[in-house]
Amino acid sequence: MKLSYKYILCAAAAWLIAFPFFVENSYAETLSSKEPVVVNGDHVEYLQNEKQVIGTGNVSITYKDIVLTCDRIEVNLATHDTRAEGNVNITQKGAYFIGDKIDYNFETRAAVIDYGYINARPFYFRAESLSKIAGKDEFGLTNGNLTTCDLDRPHYRIQAERVKIYLDDKVVANNVVFYVGDLPIFMLPYYVQPLGDDKKSHITVIPGESKDWGYYALTAYRYYFDDKFRGDVLVDYRSKLGLGVGVNHYMDTKVGDGAFKVYYTQENNNLAFEKTGAVETRYRYQYRHKWDIKDTDTTAIVEFNYLSDPDIIREYFYREYEELGANPDSYVSLITAKRDYTTEFLIRKRFNNFYTVVERLPEYKIDILNYRIGDTQFYYSGNASAVYLNQTYATSPTPQKDVNTARFDIYNQISYAARFFKSLSVMPYAGIRETYYSRNKWGNTNQIRTIFNQGVDLSTKFYKVYEFNTDYLGLDINKLRHIITPTAGYRHVHQPTISPDNLTQYDGIDSLDTENGVTLSLENKLQTKRKSGEQMTSVDLLRFIVSTDYLFRLEKRSIDLKSNKFNGIDFKLELIPYSWLYISSDMHVNTKTSLVETMNVDFVAGDSDKWSLSAGQRYYSLPDSKSYLVTMEGKYKINDKWKIRFYERFDLESKKFEQQEYTISRDLHCWILDFTYSINTLDDNNTFWIILTLKAFPTYPIGLKQTYSTPRFGSTGSTAGPN
Repeated sequence: MKLSYKYILCAAAAWLIAFPFFVENSYAETLSSKEPVVVNGDHVEYLQNEKQVIGTGNVSITYKDIVLTCDRIEVNLATHDTRAEGNVNITQKGAYFIGDKIDYNFETRAAVIDYGYINARPFYFRAESLSKIAGKDEFGLTNGNLTTCDLDRPHYRIQAERVKIYLDDKVVANNVVFYVGDLPIFMLPYYVQPLGDDKKSHITVIPGESKDWGYYALTAYRYYFDDKFRGDVLVDYRSKLGLGVGVNHYMDTKVGDGAFKVYYTQENNNLAFEKTGAVETRYRYQYRHKWDIKDTDTTAIVEFNYLSDPDIIREYFYREYEELGANPDSYVSLITAKRDYTTEFLIRKRFNNFYTVVERLPEYKIDILNYRIGDTQFYYSGNASAVYLNQTYATSPTPQKDVNTARFDIYNQISYAARFFKSLSVMPYAGIRETYYSRNKWGNTNQIRTIFNQGVDLSTKFYKVYEFNTDYLGLDINKLRHIITPTAGYRHVHQPTISPDNLTQYDGIDSLDTENGVTLSLENKLQTKRKSGEQMTSVDLLRFIVSTDYLFRLEKRSIDLKSNKFNGIDFKLELIPYSWLYISSDMHVNTKTSLVETMNVDFVAGDSDKWSLSAGQRYYSLPDSKSYLVTMEGKYKINDKWKIRFYERFDLESKKFEQQEYTISRDLHCWILDFTYSINTLDDNNTFWIILTLKAFPTYPIGLKQTYSTPRFGSTGSTAGPN
């Protein structure tokens, strides 16, 4: 069919007349070949010659992960530049910003905002001028303020001339003034707040009162230049002791992560308000560095501790003292862990002469794991070490002379892995240990000790699945699998050619002696299946192990039995009936006296948001000492405003509390206010302190609170203590 010229003109005119009605409510233009920009509004107009779209009234644009809403908009389709006016709101991943007028580029994501607002949690920003850097998640502010308080009139704010925001990284501000309400509190030339995992408050002030310190104020200023260079400046005042200052510096370098801590105080100087004794200079220096050497399976660790006296950590950093112990170490360690072997190079040196330390100057060890010999069922394992040992003794009125020796030790073992009846594993083994000492306990030189050993390990496994399903008490049981694993091991260590009584005891190698016995163990495990996502996965409900050592005592140079005995019975239990409840226990029973020598129990339960309760029992009864402690920590959220917490350690032997700690927390919208009262009967010292922290940055670099250290599945044992 042939179309006339007039017909074509009429069709074109009709299309031009109808076009505005089609675009009035919606217009789409592909700015990139991958995804279009969709403009919606009450009225949308396309200017073909100008390559421009103009929208008015309830305008919205969605482009990739960006959503823009405003009253009026102009979009240049050639440059992708956009000018939005009136109640402008742009949302993107990690932030959204608001302004009266925003110039924005959808392709580069660059933006300029007049009198704008940015929500990039946990911070909120307002400024006369805001800009977003093209192609980066970075913002710049001029003459603005920032806060973590989302109120129209925030409780506090930080006023700054210039601010740089790096989403999910940090905030950097210059020439800042910190306001509480409208009251200026202090000024800083430079302020940096990390937004990643480092959630420490920038400034911490903890006032309090205790018997030993008097009235005190512990302060920490958090400096942060970048993730590789950060730390805390400590300035503390104690009315009974005076001023204390320190620095905790953390670094991340190309050769690992390091930390340097220094603290200095001059007790009872003129700054002390109520002096408790003579002037005394006290200090601590600590340096620790860890380097995981790339592509070598090697880790290097350096630690150095130098103290003015043995009590400074306990008296000034009690929580650190209970975590690390009374004798901080100084050493250099280089460990390489390969699939078949592990090596370690170690130097340990004493720098504080008030400690007793076994120095290793140096030590090299290699440990070869079970290595299969060819295609046989024979396996080789062994270890070797070379070390110069120097036993130093703490300074005392009657000093002891250092004792030293060079020691070379090598152990070789051959084992054979056999399996019978498909489920019975049998592994016999034999080994020999040769140890050279440059001198023994009595000064005799060039001594060689030889020890032979042999034995056999047996194990098997049985299981049965029970078609048992119930949700009684919310247990969510979907079938039960019962696994029984009995094991037995016989070992015989021949009489050493040099008795341990003739050797200086540096470590476990020197105490090796004859042994002849059997270890018996029986493990029971209950498993069920529970839904995890879209799949059913196996979970452990219960694990119970009973084990004992049965020792044969032989006449010297004879195989005749002299006597035999059980070396106690060990019990271990782990129970996880619910995801929110964990119970573990271990116990050792002396079969000769039928008395419990050690027993530990842990009970951990709670809803992480609403409540939690942790309790532990630590008991041991030995001929020369006895202890029976109960430790408990509980937290409860009363409502959105109030929380309470307690920590207690009770000695059931003396029937007295060793330590009590009680905290009341008040939610102040953007702040958390803690009131804590601690009673330490061991030191006869009561302490009260107040902590005010930002909710967005709740951690602080000053350790005061005692916490209950919860155990993990498969790690029964003593866990109570500071954390």
